[in-house]
Amino acid sequence: MKEKGETVTQNHIKSKLRFASLTIITLSWFFVQNLPTFAPLIFWCLTIAGWVIALVIYSWKGRKAPAFLASNERVLRVFDFIFVLGYIWITGGAAQSPYLILIYLGIASVGLYDEKQVGLLYSLLAVAVLLVYDLSYQRFWAEEWKTSYHVVSHIFMLPLFGIMADLLIAHFRHIKQEERAVLEELVASLAKAIGSKDSYTLGHSTRVQHYAVALGEELGLNQEDMFTLKFGAMLHDIGKIHIPSSLLNKPGRLTKEEWDQLQEHAVEGARIVGSLKKLTGVRDIILYHHEKYDGHGYPRGLKGDEIPFLAAIVNVADSFDAMTTSRTYNKPKTVEEGIAELERCSGTQFHPLAAAAAVSLYKESKWPRFKSVEYAAQHPFVSWDEQPIFSSGRQ
Repeated sequence: MKEKGETVTQNHIKSKLRFASLTIITLSWFFVQNLPTFAPLIFWCLTIAGWVIALVIYSWKGRKAPAFLASNERVLRVFDFIFVLGYIWITGGAAQSPYLILIYLGIASVGLYDEKQVGLLYSLLAVAVLLVYDLSYQRFWAEEWKTSYHVVSHIFMLPLFGIMADLLIAHFRHIKQEERAVLEELVASLAKAIGSKDSYTLGHSTRVQHYAVALGEELGLNQEDMFTLKFGAMLHDIGKIHIPSSLLNKPGRLTKEEWDQLQEHAVEGARIVGSLKKLTGVRDIILYHHEKYDGHGYPRGLKGDEIPFLAAIVNVADSFDAMTTSRTYNKPKTVEEGIAELERCSGTQFHPLAAAAAVSLYKESKWPRFKSVEYAAQHPFVSWDEQPIFSSGRQ
């Protein structure tokens, strides 16, 4: 599900590196065609195969290319290595081939887009592969198992690039952690701003965040999506800061004008965070968390897979909490009744996958439970401010 934000950027970097390498290799034909071991047939077979794979990924796969790259990255890296070894074989082996530098750059570029500090590990694996490779190369051309100090010195430069990659990863990770710390403080401040106007909304947002995170974990979301989901769930009602308290807490049915005004909180909330590039995914959650799977939601009337999946998850979490907590205008359902409602409305109001995840968590006794929710079901006429709001942990 990594289709936005940093993951897309990482895949773009990988794509550019691969395209740049293919272009350089294709143009290098003019310089390597006269080498003694050069084999034109192998060279063009590898080159054409590389371009075909690239075209298949970026044209036939279309918009699915980022997800395809993310899920098949390990396989593509193996193919990258095999391709480069093929080019090295026909241009002088590890001792003389101009393409050995591609492996150096490949190891170093790990630090540009990888989440883990594996540059040194990759480089040591590359050293082992290249030593075996060079021995085989010499056996094939010179009919003896040997290597040379010149080759070994070239190959053992790789760990330096691996260490450089790990340093880059550590540097970027530190920057990311600092950015996230600032974002967490910003989100906390915005959440407090909501709570200063309506104590229910702050408690509601906190519970929705717990429900949404549990759903995200059950659905196997990646780290970046979980980051976006966590903040999006906490801020999904930030737009209500511009809605009068008298309207938010009005008992009884709303008039059409009041309902239209209340619906504006989704657009208003998206506007509040819209200028923050790091919260682009959060903006989509805020804007679309009231869209319904059958297209009868607001503000855009999106339906099915048109609705961002993270917003669909928050829709389930938000609706469940609204059903199971006490307000001036409704009698709360029990947790069991709320889960049953999610199951009943799966495919109409709720995304089937998100609703199924909630039901699964409940059946496995992993659905988050709050004493305030349990208390509200047993004491439906007690005001929110008199209810305990602390969590009792999971079921």
